[in-house]
Amino acid sequence: MAGKRYLMAPGPTPVPPEVLAAGAAPVIHHRGPDFRELMLRTLARLQQVCRTENEVLLFTASGSGAFESAIVNLLSPGERVLVVTAGAFGERWCALAAAYGADVHELRYSWGETPQPEDLRARLEETGGVEVVVVVHSETSTGVVADVEALARVGRDAGALVVVDAVSSLGAVPLETDAWGLDVVVAGSQKALMTPPGLSLTTISDAAWARSSRSTMPRYYFDWERMRRALESGSTPFTPAVTVVAALDAALGLLLEEGVDAAFARHASLGRACREGAKAMGLELFSPDEERSAVVTAILTPDGVDARELVLELRDRFGITVAGAHGELGSRMFRIGHIGYYDVLDITTALTAVETLLVERGAPIERGVASARALEAYRGAERV
Repeated sequence: MAGKRYLMAPGPTPVPPEVLAAGAAPVIHHRGPDFRELMLRTLARLQQVCRTENEVLLFTASGSGAFESAIVNLLSPGERVLVVTAGAFGERWCALAAAYGADVHELRYSWGETPQPEDLRARLEETGGVEVVVVVHSETSTGVVADVEALARVGRDAGALVVVDAVSSLGAVPLETDAWGLDVVVAGSQKALMTPPGLSLTTISDAAWARSSRSTMPRYYFDWERMRRALESGSTPFTPAVTVVAALDAALGLLLEEGVDAAFARHASLGRACREGAKAMGLELFSPDEERSAVVTAILTPDGVDARELVLELRDRFGITVAGAHGELGSRMFRIGHIGYYDVLDITTALTAVETLLVERGAPIERGVASARALEAYRGAERV
């Protein structure tokens, strides 16, 4: 019998059975009335999860497709964009904007640092202003979740449009598109939205639509106006991922049934449980030890333990897939994801496996301490 597998990465994430079933239903035609009804319902549910009255566009693409749509619809060649970068995905935004000929400025932090609004204010003054500010809400390469509300306020005060990368944060930690004045929010289906990969979404404010009408970046597939016109009737300009839209609709139904605020609280509890379990083993956290760090927990291995080997053995011996680290952190760090379809027993399973491998490598850890402390922290979070 094949061993059971546990997907504990920050994306793709596990998919609930109801969502898998919806995606496995007979395929419907994307130009028929059934699909139009499905698409319009999905868009309305996305507005609720994004907490916005702004229009939502849905592309058949990974989250990086939504990144690209924001750049090509908001900027003209040579216009200025400032990217707040503190990890791999901030760097991706910089590379993408540069590829299209934007004038890219950076507010750069060391990986693991948390962006600060006063730093953004100073950097904007230094540049003399920019057209667009890009902020990564949840930097999954480090586990840092930024204070988007404060950062967006600084960007707006400087006269810039604010674009937020919420690929791994949407549905996991608080995000108030309208209340925080976010012009564009981009996200993907395969993270806290509990859906297979294949879809990306973009919310667009009136100010962003106005800028889009003036921008001259080349665009075709990711042209917001082309997609907007089609979606008004529940259609799309190109063939959509019909089965993934059906799955996303089902997942959004589950998320709204739970309640978005309840989902935020659940993720905070899972994050606390994971951090406390890791600390109980004497491990050092790379990600911040704070409540909003609820997407992924980044953990440093003890001296002499190669994180890459640990990640492989977790997969091969226990069927547990966690994420390794990017770049130079590869030998020192691993990441346990806990967004979407998870409960505390998933967390204790991963921690117990890590504990077992470290004890076998000679670490002075009392067996069972990680899961015991994680459960205690989770129960404590539930009582708060």
